[in-house]
Amino acid sequence: MSYTPVFKGAIEGFVVNQLKADYWRVEATLSWLEALQEAYIVFLRCCKKFPMDAARDTPQSFMALFKMAWRNQFNDLSTYDSKHRVCVHLPAREDSDEDADIVGELDNQGMLAIMIEQAPSEVRMVLSVMLNAPTELLEMASQAWRKGGRRRAGGSEHLAAMLGLDPGVDAIGLVEDYFNGKSV
Repeated sequence: MSYTPVFKGAIEGFVVNQLKADYWRVEATLSWLEALQEAYIVFLRCCKKFPMDAARDTPQSFMALFKMAWRNQFNDLSTYDSKHRVCVHLPAREDSDEDADIVGELDNQGMLAIMIEQAPSEVRMVLSVMLNAPTELLEMASQAWRKGGRRRAGGSEHLAAMLGLDPGVDAIGLVEDYFNGKSV
């Protein structure tokens, strides 16, 4: 007894039920009918490979072969769809109170990089010491400054002296004023 596979019936029903659940994965690149045609092509490929031997010549064996082949093909189609999908953000309707969902980072480091690049040389020098010096070096300088009898907060004069600036210049104040938009 030999089993002859037929697409109409259980196999087509399986495909339709699977597409009802997963069609969204390929809808950007395939219509519903194209997806059914893809399933039929997989069915024809499986028919060429079947029967493997007399022991596996059953409807259950063919259905197992088809399910595996169709799921693999559908995953390939879904991957293709994902790579070629275009995301479009539509603005919220005017009569809607809902705010549009925004995805991603709203603020980035671009403005900071521009401000640092355009900063006066004194501000860039202070930032360079603060950001690039090893923590141990900064801690040692702070301890030496405190042991020298200068226990007040800040230490801006010491920083100015380290950078070769006029000791009367408030180096930390320059950085604060620059980033707060005050004239430097």
